[in-house]
Amino acid sequence: MKAILQGLVAGILLTPCILIAQVPAGAPAGTTGKCKDGTYTSTPTKQGACRGHKGIDTWYAAATATPKASAAASSAAPSSTPKAATAASGGAMPAGATGKCKDGSYTTAPKKQGACRGHQGVDTWFAADSAPAAAKTSTPAPAPAAAASPAPVTTPSPVASTSAPKTSTRSSASSKTAAPGGGPGLVWVNSSTNVYHCYGTQFYGTTKAGKYMTEADAKSAGARPDRNKPCSAK
Repeated sequence: MKAILQGLVAGILLTPCILIAQVPAGAPAGTTGKCKDGTYTSTPTKQGACRGHKGIDTWYAAATATPKASAAASSAAPSSTPKAATAASGGAMPAGATGKCKDGSYTTAPKKQGACRGHQGVDTWFAADSAPAAAKTSTPAPAPAAAASPAPVTTPSPVASTSAPKTSTRSSASSKTAAPGGGPGLVWVNSSTNVYHCYGTQFYGTTKAGKYMTEADAKSAGARPDRNKPCSAK
């Protein structure tokens, strides 16, 4: 009996201990491990469980023999898979899940394209793609050129004449006061021109130099009548 007990104790001591970590709260039901990219897996075996998810970070279940079919499926999966939170088929949907894959796992990828790569593709998509649309750059239309204002038309102001209006010599002469001593019967002889002017005409007694005399005396002195019109003819 003692030998049997000793054999049992030795068998227990020789059996390797299996350490099972505690599944965190909020992980989907049936979770067997956590991958290094933050996603969860429900794969029953540790080998190849987080392939395409940067490998296993924490394993919550004891490893069992890997079926050949599972190993073949794992080896066929692509090596590069976008971030996806995987849960057991038929398990509760994890918080923040954006879609469900055809193998029953869930994904938290922000975009539908490639979200379930390595999980047989997207079965149901819960959220719209969050990829920001390229900001449209609108080129402002060039401002219309301001219509050129017509230059104001400046009317030249009339130039004031600096010269005094010309007055005829005849008018100026008529405004002069006749020299005293004249009268009817006498003519005014202009000494500078030797022309005599009849009584009542424009230049009678108004030239600068001259004298009164009878028309006969003026003719005798060689004077000629203004405009060749003798006074006696009037």
